[in-house]
Amino acid sequence: MTDVVSDTERLVAVDAIREVMAWYVYYADHAEWGKLAGLFTPAASFRTYGPRDELYLDLTGPREIEDTIRGSVGNARAIHHLFSYTAEVQSTTSASIVVNMEDLITPPDDGSGGAVQLGDVTFTSVHGYGHYRCDLVKVEGTWKIDKLVQTRLRMDFAQ
Repeated sequence: MTDVVSDTERLVAVDAIREVMAWYVYYADHAEWGKLAGLFTPAASFRTYGPRDELYLDLTGPREIEDTIRGSVGNARAIHHLFSYTAEVQSTTSASIVVNMEDLITPPDDGSGGAVQLGDVTFTSVHGYGHYRCDLVKVEGTWKIDKLVQTRLRMDFAQ
């Protein structure tokens, strides 16, 4: 049986999933790792790739996502920007979105320094450009991230 989505349901769903992605980057920028993890389903996957398709992170579940990002970013300053997007609503409970993104991760504002670890790469700052590809499901009336893949087309590192 096909779950037919009306134009109105599609527009409401697209707006809601765009808001999920907006909250994702807001929580990342404000180091609210628990709230960020709360955007994911219990079995969610999160993968991060570099410009040569090198896998930096391969995480499963909100706890691993929260702990790894908290440990990797530490007290560095993260700044994310989201740009244009394409969204597809497969049903009233399933959707996907691709969002153009740019991120900047720099040393903490307090001057305490510190390196960031992303997979096998250690750096003091990075300016990245790429995309988020996200599959979402609606759970008890709330859209949640079930699969998030971050691919960067370019990364400018400072060691």
